[in-house]
Amino acid sequence: MNRIPLFLKWLMSSTLAVALLTGVFVLRGDGQAAPLPAEITASPSVSSTSDPATDINNLLIALIDSQQKIVSVTVLKQSSDGTKFSIVNIDPATLIVPPGQGFVPISDAGLQGSFDGVDQAISGALGIPIDGSILLQRLALAGLVDGVGGITIDSQNLYRVSESGEAAQYVRPGSAVLTGGDAAGYAMVKSQFETTDEFMSRTNQVLRAVFENQQGDEARVDEVLSALGSLAKSNVPTQSIARLIVELRTSNLWSSANISRVPSN
Repeated sequence: MNRIPLFLKWLMSSTLAVALLTGVFVLRGDGQAAPLPAEITASPSVSSTSDPATDINNLLIALIDSQQKIVSVTVLKQSSDGTKFSIVNIDPATLIVPPGQGFVPISDAGLQGSFDGVDQAISGALGIPIDGSILLQRLALAGLVDGVGGITIDSQNLYRVSESGEAAQYVRPGSAVLTGGDAAGYAMVKSQFETTDEFMSRTNQVLRAVFENQQGDEARVDEVLSALGSLAKSNVPTQSIARLIVELRTSNLWSSANISRVPSN
């Protein structure tokens, strides 16, 4: 019998998460996952699992805060032969031209219109091939962190991990085990006293810990991603993303990843 992911239990225990998490799953009497009735929840905005999965090598991951601003952009690039892996960080201040918009910073693209086409606008502006993208709200990232039992990070300084307007919470220097909310803040809340590169290194720590530690086969990881509902949005089937995550994990490519940042324009 498949067990419901731990992170989903965490999301369902939160009133706010339940309100936002359209397309979330509950257990039927036989223990299988089933969608909530249509009159209770809208369709999830994650790509439909009925779409055929395709192999992807270059995945863009964008993290979105509560103000609908893109605060972090990372591209995972796997070589076509599956033997090499690189991580490309992109400054959200970089200007792009999404469909139907003029020049806007990546961070504000969703505020000016929608997130549709943002990945291809980034690809065109910076010359980075992108096969697909997934946009994660803060609650989605927090849920993924809790789904792997929390993560261990090594903080170089004292960092605030709560957004403006929230009660102040901090991560202190040194090694620490972070649960979902704090880990998501560590990846997404930039300090005015740190450089963009320093901030991106924190994001990389969290993303690596989350995706490298996803357990199970492709179907299991696909189940985890699909259960995020409207807290995540992808323009390729979640099975395609799950396949890439499993390939990177099984080939142990995270530890040898080449990390770079494209210059902002």
